[in-house]
Amino acid sequence: MDLSRLPESMRRNIEERFARPPMETVSRFLGAHFNDAESFEEARSDLERLAQTNIRVHQEALRALEIVIADPPAEPNAIARLVAWDANWGLDDESDAAALGFLREVARMLSAVIEQAPPGAQRWRWE
Repeated sequence: MDLSRLPESMRRNIEERFARPPMETVSRFLGAHFNDAESFEEARSDLERLAQTNIRVHQEALRALEIVIADPPAEPNAIARLVAWDANWGLDDESDAAALGFLREVARMLSAVIEQAPPGAQRWRWE
């Protein structure tokens, strides 16, 4: 993505967002969209509503989720804490493996929401 034509402040903001560690991006996303949700469907509905006009946050979160899922932190319980605390999501199995399963489910859902977004929704062009 060519940012050179953007104003300096906007370019700096975008560069900071893309430089954020994936765990931080996932943490912020889960806190914003799952923390108060009563159900997975409620979170999905909220994300679908937002996707009608803008999917940039969705794209950033999906990219970060894919990185975290592919290469989870070595620290024991890091993923489990992420799901329990940041998403405020109770799992029957509180292990990192179960939490990774939850993140995979979130990533699949988010991918579907992005795919269904209208063509006019603002999005990042990664090329």
